[in-house]
Amino acid sequence: MTQWTWARSGTRNETTGFIGRAAELEAVRKAVAQARLVTLTGPGGVGKTRVAVRAAHQSAVDFPDGVSIAELSGLRDAEFLPNTVATAVGLPEIASSEPMDQLIDHFADKQALLVLDTCEHLVDAMAVFVDILLSHSSRLVFLLTSRQPVALPGECVLPIPPMRSPEADADAESNDALALFVSRAKAALPSFELSTENRSEVIALCRRLDGIPLAIELAAVRLRTMPLEQILSRLDDRFRLLAGVRTAQARHHTLRTTIEWSHGLCSPMERELWARLSVFAGGFTLEAVEEVGTGGELADCDVLDLLGALVDKSVVQRIESDADYRYRLLDTIREYGAERLEDSGRSEEYARRHRDFFLHMAQKAGEEWLGDQQVEWGNRLTADFDNFRLAMDFAIAHPGDQSALRLVNGLWGLWLGKSRLTEARRWIDKALAAEPEATVDQGIALCHGAYYGLLQADRQAQETVRRCRAVAEALDDDFLRARALYVETYEMLMWDRDIERTLASYEESRRLLTASGDLFPLVAGFINTAVFHAAHGDPARALREADACLRLLSHIPRERWARNYMTITQVLALWADGKPEESRDLGRKVLPSALDQGETMSLAATVEFLAWAACSADEHEHAATLLGGATTLWRQVGAVLWGVRALNTQRTETENALMLSLGAERFTQAYAHGTTLPLPELVAIACGKPHTGDHASASPADDSSPLGPLTPREREVAGLIGEGLTNRQIAERLVISKRTADTHVEHILTKLGVTSRTQIAAAVAPEKPAPT
Repeated sequence: MTQWTWARSGTRNETTGFIGRAAELEAVRKAVAQARLVTLTGPGGVGKTRVAVRAAHQSAVDFPDGVSIAELSGLRDAEFLPNTVATAVGLPEIASSEPMDQLIDHFADKQALLVLDTCEHLVDAMAVFVDILLSHSSRLVFLLTSRQPVALPGECVLPIPPMRSPEADADAESNDALALFVSRAKAALPSFELSTENRSEVIALCRRLDGIPLAIELAAVRLRTMPLEQILSRLDDRFRLLAGVRTAQARHHTLRTTIEWSHGLCSPMERELWARLSVFAGGFTLEAVEEVGTGGELADCDVLDLLGALVDKSVVQRIESDADYRYRLLDTIREYGAERLEDSGRSEEYARRHRDFFLHMAQKAGEEWLGDQQVEWGNRLTADFDNFRLAMDFAIAHPGDQSALRLVNGLWGLWLGKSRLTEARRWIDKALAAEPEATVDQGIALCHGAYYGLLQADRQAQETVRRCRAVAEALDDDFLRARALYVETYEMLMWDRDIERTLASYEESRRLLTASGDLFPLVAGFINTAVFHAAHGDPARALREADACLRLLSHIPRERWARNYMTITQVLALWADGKPEESRDLGRKVLPSALDQGETMSLAATVEFLAWAACSADEHEHAATLLGGATTLWRQVGAVLWGVRALNTQRTETENALMLSLGAERFTQAYAHGTTLPLPELVAIACGKPHTGDHASASPADDSSPLGPLTPREREVAGLIGEGLTNRQIAERLVISKRTADTHVEHILTKLGVTSRTQIAAAVAPEKPAPT
């Protein structure tokens, strides 16, 4: 059975002016108003995506619960389809919930439009995916772009035709194809004007290209290097063989021939680089091109000049980013280049070079991430996330040299810095399966996997901890022994009640880690103990632990991740020491830094502790709102408050205090409101900035019924609890996993502010009609 896991998606925005297509846009508008599954079909390059994106934006007013766009062209494994869509929708990665269940819950009562772009390579999986979501929702509408329909009942298929061929007397105002050519021609050659002298040539050109937008754009850019007459003569030569082919096939071959023609206009060296660039995913830098794409036939060439030439020919797109230029190939052009590389028999050679480049980057990042370049490394690694996934896929498929393990180990800063712990553990599991022999790289991967699992309070991490020790002893390696002792000690802190033994183990762990010069687990240990002492009534010692750790980091003053965490432990310690105002001031200082870094777990902790400080300051409604927001953040990354028992006890006490002061209804409304807040707004509120919104605009809690704050799926689960069903029986009734049912029940308890299933059943009772 397919296991749906996480993958990142992208969305495609309009980077050039939209031309024409009024009839197609109106047809899409009517279709999405009448059907729940609309598929735009047509050959590659005909403009399906542009029409879908523009139509989606125009239809947004008809979908009050939002329009989401997921680009699927880079997705090759159907296993990751629900995760890709969930990310595009804006749903967080939640360790305790499968993405498909998240999507079902999210869209159950939503009047929303979901655009899935480029589906033809996933058509079988797409049919299953769409069918499931349609059957579990009543107002969700799908808009797909694909070269073939998904063939589901009720599917409305709208073929997107080429732009209408211009008549002899047409102009740019009356014909979309001419308007497109003129627009792109002016971009390529600002002096270009459609005139009586060149009108016939432009009309002939658009006709020869069958009105396919991509073909027209590729032809227009050639005006930089040759006159219209020469472009036409080359097209005539190229297209002669297409005479007599059926129309749809002719359009398909016209696009391919246009790309081949553009390919033919490139020099042999430009063509070679084009093929080599097809190994990248999601974009690339000049440095990557110079490392991966050089050598062989290009040994004596200036790759920068070749890349610039491909940019000028609109083969490569240049993207300006905050740090540096990045480049990408349009999908159709990348696929064409990949075919040329495959035909040459060198696909694996350049895929291996691609892997080697990103392996080197990952290893360098792993060495330097806990340092002054941390922010820069975080941005760089994030920008190349797609390439790292591609490199890990290749390394796992070609085991034997430890590259898969070295890749996942080198990316430890990315996994931690962006709170991607679930994905990290899955890649580690894949790498360990591919490279089963005991090595230092395997031992390091096991230690990382154990640490990530412990952060998520997942008891399955205990087996990984055992494996860490086994590899360290098998290799007789002191470096691995020190790391193994650290994760063993962290495990003791989580689930062993022998506190004296645990703290003694931390002291021994620090001694060994200091001897091996292993800074990261040393710092992580200080975070653990500082939080422990603050949670167990010794804030002074917690503050001493934080100060000791900050002294360890004094040689890297621009490092952020560890400093943020030590500051957060100080926020907790100050609150525990009866200084809520000082705690709040410090929390508000660190929160923007955590937001800027994008580290969800630190955001969750800071908002949580600010909620406690607000409660201590008798700002009860504010505290309840922050508590709801913190809960949402915790669910994205794992267990609430890292699964620490003492902290969760304090959270319960805070909730009880707020319930008593506000009453159940006001507490539930404020809490539920916090769960709905967008992250920037939540951070602004936590930092004390004025907020003009109100609960009515964002909170489902305005429903005055006892089940007001619950989602439709949660209400359904609550009703089954009222019928006396167990969690397993609920899972079977709703066709969901037992774990998902458990999560629903936990959410219901939290949102209703109750502690037992009996109380849930009592809340459900008034919802049922009285017997007659």
